[in-house]
Amino acid sequence: MTVHPSPSTTSTPAASGPAETLLLRRVRAAHAGADGRAVTLSVDALPGVQLGVMPGWLTGEPLEAQGVETQMPNLPDIDLPPTDVTPFELRVSAPQPSCLRLTLAPAGAAVLGDDGTGLGIVVEPTPAPETVEVEETVTHVVLTTGTLRLEVGRAPFTLRLVDRATGATLLRTADRLRQVAGLLTAPSVVVDGEATTLNLELGPDEDVLGFGEQFGRLVKNGQRLRLRSEDACGTGTGLAYKPVPVWHSSQGYTGFVNTGAVLTADVGHSMPSVLSLGLDDSAIDLYVFAGADPRARLTAYTALTGRATAPQPWAFGYWMGRCRYHSSEEMLEVGRSAREHGVPMDVLHLDPDWLVVDRLNTDFIWNTSRFGQRKQFVEDLAELGLRLSVWELPYLDPASPIFEEAERQGYLVRRTDGSLASIQKTPTPDGRMRALIDFTNPAAKRWWQEMHRDFLDDGVAVFKTDFGEALPDDVALFDGTPANQAHNLYPLRYNGAVSEAIREFTDRPPLVWGRSGWAGSHRYPGQWGGDAESTVAGMQATVRGGLSYAMSAPGFWSHDIGGFFGPELTPALYVRWTQLGALSPLMRAHGLRPREPWAFGDDALDICREWVRLRYSLLPYLWQVALESAANGWPVLRPLGLHHPDDRVARSVDDSFLLGSDLLVVPVFDDGAAPVRRTFYVPEGEWFDLHDDTRYAGPGFHTVDVPLDRMPVLVRGGAVIPRVAVDETVRSVEDLLGRPWTLHAYGATDGAQPTLVGFDSQPAVVEGEVVRHGA
Repeated sequence: MTVHPSPSTTSTPAASGPAETLLLRRVRAAHAGADGRAVTLSVDALPGVQLGVMPGWLTGEPLEAQGVETQMPNLPDIDLPPTDVTPFELRVSAPQPSCLRLTLAPAGAAVLGDDGTGLGIVVEPTPAPETVEVEETVTHVVLTTGTLRLEVGRAPFTLRLVDRATGATLLRTADRLRQVAGLLTAPSVVVDGEATTLNLELGPDEDVLGFGEQFGRLVKNGQRLRLRSEDACGTGTGLAYKPVPVWHSSQGYTGFVNTGAVLTADVGHSMPSVLSLGLDDSAIDLYVFAGADPRARLTAYTALTGRATAPQPWAFGYWMGRCRYHSSEEMLEVGRSAREHGVPMDVLHLDPDWLVVDRLNTDFIWNTSRFGQRKQFVEDLAELGLRLSVWELPYLDPASPIFEEAERQGYLVRRTDGSLASIQKTPTPDGRMRALIDFTNPAAKRWWQEMHRDFLDDGVAVFKTDFGEALPDDVALFDGTPANQAHNLYPLRYNGAVSEAIREFTDRPPLVWGRSGWAGSHRYPGQWGGDAESTVAGMQATVRGGLSYAMSAPGFWSHDIGGFFGPELTPALYVRWTQLGALSPLMRAHGLRPREPWAFGDDALDICREWVRLRYSLLPYLWQVALESAANGWPVLRPLGLHHPDDRVARSVDDSFLLGSDLLVVPVFDDGAAPVRRTFYVPEGEWFDLHDDTRYAGPGFHTVDVPLDRMPVLVRGGAVIPRVAVDETVRSVEDLLGRPWTLHAYGATDGAQPTLVGFDSQPAVVEGEVVRHGA
């Protein structure tokens, strides 16, 4: 073996020139802030190279210091890179208990002085800041808070986060991992031009969940995910409408990268023991929330990024939509049919036909030839007990009468070369470009919001904020948001603008129905799972997407019952999907073709009507869950592992879920009318079937035969579930507002009556004796 050191071995900052790959290798100094709230470490980055003939990284440091096995007989000749130093800084702070913020960037970068709110994802930078104490040893700089200890290796630069109470390692960089010749396979931090990669070591039993609305398996180990909001064109394409740079580790921490840049999460896919986080940015702003309970970690995360306000009770009723209803009379006939068939319903949704220019355009010009006067239409629906939901997207067609004004006023996004930006990756039906509203321009944002005012004054209840994933990459936004940050932040800003307008103009909890999203989108309820295929696979992917999203963007998520497109929907699959929808946070049927239950035959209608009525009877319970979720920053639809994090089986289950803490929902993924044999997992404790009180003991698997009119729904032993009577006279949630509730207790309870909040936000009225089940 021959070592050829580079002639350049200086210890001064590298001269500017072509970007080279850097490895963060040495801590030079540590400086505590005057208030004790932050510590800044000066870190040397050195040029790094890969040999090419074998995996592994080298710097210009002595081989022994790098751990290279110099006695390997087949070690090739090595040309060491120079040792020119590029200065970086690591700023560590504790914005709240059991939380550290680690901001790593080139020295002097603006992000090092940002309190975290610069991108608009974080809204409360320091909910309860803690002091960070510093201790320096020969080998480490040790930073401690009340509950955490961060050990920063001096040379080489490494990170290890420890729970002070238990001594357990929560997170560590992957510097221990090497190939046969001793070369690093996953250096702690690699900076390649404008890209930064943080490599973390995966523990032998560590499971990783999250990263937003991903439609594959809930546990992400073995997957490689590119977090870029896309018009995914379905749930089976490998793309995501609502990726989120938030993940949970079974080691006892939650990570959040505060960025709008594209992030690639390689979870043991390329290297089986490495969680590699590759960010299209020269800095990484990482928050780590520690604790054994993932619910508490979500509470901490949402203390920084905001929480949703629970929508009004009517939002939890049954919604119906179709792409498209073509006239007011067609929609009114749907409403009349719902009443004739005795199907409770609260919202009818109107897709783009309400527009005059309606192909990937929203200019808020109401189509009176199809739908008459808007206010009168809303009133006609109200007579049937229905509210109106209206579609929109943030794009403008040059054919629109308001396009010229928008362009003249500077309300539209422009590219870095000054030209008008056009949507990308979403095809236009006529070949014309579509421009995008620049929501970073306060005047443009206000202009867009004001166009909602008349709709809301006329009684429109909801805006479906569709699309938003098509911002091109080479944009120059009004507020100077860097181009690499702009794309993923666009859905957040779009949905936020509409949600804020609804709150301002109506003075009620806002509700949108959004498809695109990013970190922070959970505070603008609600979202739905995009355009699922009308197949069993589409239904399965939908559930997985909702579970994954729940771990990263906790709030009010739902889906299109029946799927949006694809093969003709079988009546049986429509029934199975309706059962799932009836036990989902929000319930909406929608698709390219009819989704009304009476369109699928009398048997399907009879079964679906009973499940819709069951949902309405459970609305008192769902209302408590909604309020709890909004208060604590928890999802309404929950993976089993959220309540049972130490159960390795429970945290991997992605074919069933908890609705709140006490209902276990087991969807049946089948499109045939015959009974289905369904095997499902039950967590620890006693569980009782909601329909017939059959007892199931956990933890363990159970197998049952499920006819078409049934779906397993289990109640946790010890739970008290509030319900309300629903009969054929109930048209909508409005008809339930004056009815008393009944308490249903399952298994052994402590006898205490739960504190319940009514639909009017006053103490609930409960009548009669507690109904006992499974005693």
